Amino acid sequence: MASAESSSPELAASVLKHAKAEYEAQLQTGVKHDSFDHFLTTLVSPEASGPLPISPNISHKISQYFISSSHNTYLTGNQLWSKSSTDAYKDVLKRGCRCIEIDVWDGDSPSSASSSDAEGQTGKPHEESEVKKLRGLFKKGLGRLKSNDKPIKAVQNEAARPDSSPGEDHMPTPWRTMSGRAEPKVYHGYTATKEVPFRKVAEVIRDYAFRKSDLPLIVSFEVHTSAEQQEIMVEIINDYWKQYLVPVPADFSETTPLPTLESLRKRILIKVKYTPPEKVDKSPSKTTSHEESSDDETQGEQVKKGTIIGALGRLGVYTRSCHFHGFDQPEAKLPTHIFALGEGKLLDLHEESPGQVFKHNLDYLMRAYPKGTRVRSNNLDPAPFWRQGIQMVALNWQQMNAAMMLNEAMFAGTGGWVLKPEGYRMEDGTLPALKRTDMDLTIRILAAQGLGIEEGIPDAYVKCELHVGAQSDDGASDFRDGAKNKGGEWKRKTSVRHSRDPDFAGETLSFAGVTGVVPDLSFVRYVAPIPVSIVEIMQHVQRLCAGPAQSGLTLLDAAWSCCGRTVRLCGEYTS
Repeated sequence: MASAESSSPELAASVLKHAKAEYEAQLQTGVKHDSFDHFLTTLVSPEASGPLPISPNISHKISQYFISSSHNTYLTGNQLWSKSSTDAYKDVLKRGCRCIEIDVWDGDSPSSASSSDAEGQTGKPHEESEVKKLRGLFKKGLGRLKSNDKPIKAVQNEAARPDSSPGEDHMPTPWRTMSGRAEPKVYHGYTATKEVPFRKVAEVIRDYAFRKSDLPLIVSFEVHTSAEQQEIMVEIINDYWKQYLVPVPADFSETTPLPTLESLRKRILIKVKYTPPEKVDKSPSKTTSHEESSDDETQGEQVKKGTIIGALGRLGVYTRSCHFHGFDQPEAKLPTHIFALGEGKLLDLHEESPGQVFKHNLDYLMRAYPKGTRVRSNNLDPAPFWRQGIQMVALNWQQMNAAMMLNEAMFAGTGGWVLKPEGYRMEDGTLPALKRTDMDLTIRILAAQGLGIEEGIPDAYVKCELHVGAQSDDGASDFRDGAKNKGGEWKRKTSVRHSRDPDFAGETLSFAGVTGVVPDLSFVRYVAPIPVSIVEIMQHVQRLCAGPAQSGLTLLDAAWSCCGRTVRLCGEYTS
């Protein structure tokens, strides 16, 4: 790949041939270019294959948006023995994530007084011993598999807040940065994952929360700490995030409606277990194994969460976690409630009561997360869950897989919040009809370059998939199968070319008669399997309602491909 200073980009003959033809065709239609070299420079720029500019509508209440969300954000690799790191939070926030997760545990054994008096838990020392024993077994039994783990790339060292002007939105550094006392830690409980101080996590979130987007950030807490260390949590939250926390309205009550997205710019919303007012002064609210536990499907009653003190519970203003019993429970009508459910539970609910999940999410917030058996940090397919109206489909961001490609396409250029299409949100108490369209899509694959490795010549082909969902108004018919299927509902594939720079000569991939498409929730994905020392996949996903900024010829760059190389696929599509 040529440097930015070169007069002409370095492109293979197979790509140049089609670029030249497109250049001449545009000249004949009256499109002006300074030169062919300038045309090539424009063609290879990231903007040429980027989505169309988006002017988001931020005037609706927050439950009417899809939100880019992360599951177990602190982990750098798999769910069992990888490290917890503040770099993981930097990474997702710089990529536009707007809902992050923090699992908080006691840093050290709290005093016996706080264990017994504040919480009334007599089995705490035994539980901590069992946790340490279990973590040791994981380390010993799974250590030999660590070589297969692929942690995220560490974020490069940066100057402190280089993109901020002096004095702008800065919080003073808290005086108590090295207190010597026991402070909460962040890690994945009942596993061998390594911990990171909650204070360090809070500091990084303060510094990176609004670098990429000024739209609100939701911090989803799983609290497993003692009452004593929850008080320290509240202190740390106020030390680092106070100027960003949502102020409680003077007339706030359980029936207060959700605010608009626009009113929450540069705000951090705390998502924490809901504590009813009448219970705050009597005793802390105790959560259960099924409330917001990312592993409840495998750990069951083994996970005993900490209790929630009033000071921490009150930080959850518009985003209050509630344990799910059913859609008819009283909390299900509170505007500020959030049900958090694993993918397995959601699939079961769909089979038990088809349409109920979709109906609930027309007006209220919900969070979905991967099942606990996804120990390699792989993902559920988010598209069927979005089609159920679930606002926060939390994904493992540790690797760029098919699900993350869909997530990137969904939220590209949006600030991490996407307004639901009509038919997925209530408007003045009524539900507008869902707008669907029929589509004939043709994609011409022209050429590619830089495939495989220099020592070998690959058998190259391009596969294209459409993720368009089902035709039912509530997305019910495709939920059970679609939630398990990351391959797309429609698939096409080119012929094979034996070359590192294959010329596909305009071979077409046609999708005719695609009916019932909701463009906002539909995607086209390109996959180019390239055999190297290990399997390398070049992928690109585009949301159908956000086509490329440049019509006609398009170069798709896969900058995440193996060894830091950029692989290019040249093609065009029309619909």
